Amino acid sequence: MEVDSTTTIPSRQIHSSGMTNMTPDDYRNIFWSMLRDAIDQMLTHPPGSYKPISYEQMYSAVYKCVCKQYSEQLYADLMTHVKTRLGQWSNHLTSVEDDSFINEFHKALVQYFHALGGIVPIFTYMNRFYIESKLHTDLKTELIKVFSSLVSDQHVARLIPLMVAAQSRPFCIPPAVMSTMCKHLYQLNPEYTVIEPKLFSSYLPNVLPQMTEEDLQAQKEADRMLQESLLAQGWGCTDNMSSTRKRDLEDAPGPPNRG
Repeated sequence: MEVDSTTTIPSRQIHSSGMTNMTPDDYRNIFWSMLRDAIDQMLTHPPGSYKPISYEQMYSAVYKCVCKQYSEQLYADLMTHVKTRLGQWSNHLTSVEDDSFINEFHKALVQYFHALGGIVPIFTYMNRFYIESKLHTDLKTELIKVFSSLVSDQHVARLIPLMVAAQSRPFCIPPAVMSTMCKHLYQLNPEYTVIEPKLFSSYLPNVLPQMTEEDLQAQKEADRMLQESLLAQGWGCTDNMSSTRKRDLEDAPGPPNRG
């Protein structure tokens, strides 16, 4: 998240409303309105393309809401708003053709994880004094669950076969994109790797189970059969290689006659 001291809401509104009482209208029209706009910037604009957000101002707004007993309302509003946006994303992905689906899903993943890097710090005070202490969870975990439920769970059965097909076609999808996809999908739900373990093992360590003694013996046998097949085709045969080299030397033109 880009942060600086710029502000789109006059600071006097924050200070004048940070009084002994915060009315529901104060909360809704000043504090939540400002926070919602910041969340929308992070969720709807490509990373780095929106006006820098004042972390100090956003944190202060959350702090005041929590201190004035609006923690429960703020958390509910945050989760409801994020769910609304993710529902829109999921509907959009449903309309995307297969040849563009991986790239569109990748954009959604990158956008969301970038947004998490801004949303979670802004709501640190609420996370500490409400979500962790009363709900016994944390904000990042809950936001990841929401994306899994509303977006990735809905599309992963379509996405992963497309990724497998793309992997078999060189340069179809850049390796960096595939790596980022696998990393974020694993963060969302490690169980996704069960769908296609070999795909994930190409980009993530320790995805495939450790080889058993039987697996090692089977691998040795497969290697032996491969070697025999190559030898039968003349590969690696010393006599053949020597004969070929000898013929090549005999056929090679001699040095030019300088006489």
